[in-house]
Amino acid sequence: MDDATSARRLVDLTAPPSTGAYLREVWRRREFAVVVPAQDLRAQNMDTALGQLWHLLNPALLVGVYFFIFGVLLDTRRGVDNFLGFLIVGIVLFHLTQRVVQDAAVCMVRNMGLIRSIQFPRILLPLATVNGQTLAFLPALAVALLAILATGERPSLRWLLVLAVLAAVYVFNVGAALLVARIGASVRDLERLLPHLMRLLFYGSGVIFSVEAFVTSEAWRRVFALNPVYDLITCARWCLLGTGVDRSVVIGLVAWCAVLPVAGFIAFRSAERRFGS
Repeated sequence: MDDATSARRLVDLTAPPSTGAYLREVWRRREFAVVVPAQDLRAQNMDTALGQLWHLLNPALLVGVYFFIFGVLLDTRRGVDNFLGFLIVGIVLFHLTQRVVQDAAVCMVRNMGLIRSIQFPRILLPLATVNGQTLAFLPALAVALLAILATGERPSLRWLLVLAVLAAVYVFNVGAALLVARIGASVRDLERLLPHLMRLLFYGSGVIFSVEAFVTSEAWRRVFALNPVYDLITCARWCLLGTGVDRSVVIGLVAWCAVLPVAGFIAFRSAERRFGS
């Protein structure tokens, strides 16, 4: 065998795998992104008196506080028939995305020892973050649905569409987690900046007030429709409460769910070899 033939058969072990091979490896190790967050979830709040009940109490307390301040004291219920149900949907969904983004910002730094010790697809770390927060969200979702029923809402066929919205929430959170994990691994100040950005996003997502009732400008309403969290919450409210939803909101939601995971995957993979260095 001549040298040219031997060179062609050599494999560069330092070269990154193809996208297909990379995704196959992620699928082969998928248990990591499910089992680890499930174990972490069981370990959370074990040193508190109420333990796992805090996964239910946190969103419930948030709903109570915001209902008292904005629904009673400031009376932002204008244009909303079922303001308590309106708040429940907005706060529970926003709380999920907030937790995903904040955890994803530190997931690479927090697991730096693991990254430097074992060779595995690093994308499993932000995916585990999304899965862990989603698992913690499910009990709160069940309680939220019961609370919405208690406010007088009755199930209809439209409620089935909330499954599609929840799937969109998951897809969006995956994309957001990949982007934030990529940035957080390089910019350590992101963890300090995120609470302020999330607070701005909270007030810009119509969580505690009706955009249709308080924003009269059609141009500004379309600006709100560019906010993916507003799109997710608005579509969920339409499913569960029958509130209005504009076509631009649905289009915006579909666009974000199609583009963000791809952009997040590309951004994450482009820097993956530098993680841990």
